[in-house]
Amino acid sequence: MTIYGWNTVPVNVAMPISGGTVNSAPFSVPLDAFSLAIHTPTSLGGATVKLQSLDHDTDQATEVWRDVSCFNLADGTFTALDGIPENAVTTLPITATGGGVLRFVASATQAASPSTIKVDFLCGR
Repeated sequence: MTIYGWNTVPVNVAMPISGGTVNSAPFSVPLDAFSLAIHTPTSLGGATVKLQSLDHDTDQATEVWRDVSCFNLADGTFTALDGIPENAVTTLPITATGGGVLRFVASATQAASPSTIKVDFLCGR
């Protein structure tokens, strides 16, 4: 493979998390990130993924994950960040995700054939 000078912060996200079925490993958004590119592999078995964000309420005894949606100012509706297809690169502005700690959730079990979802964060300087 040819070596290129990547100008992004790469993150390899295990799908599924160790011992899991549909949830990926959690990953943090870098402080200066303003967009991300999600590289989904062909090995998801026809499944799609959605994005969830960790609720940072430290009073909770257990982790609470919430589906990420974007508010459309033009028509006042919410658009869920789901249905991200396999074998594709999907780009999103960080403002669409809210930042923080994220994870992917697959629409079907991934336990039989674990894979890696690669995420590239483009960060400011």
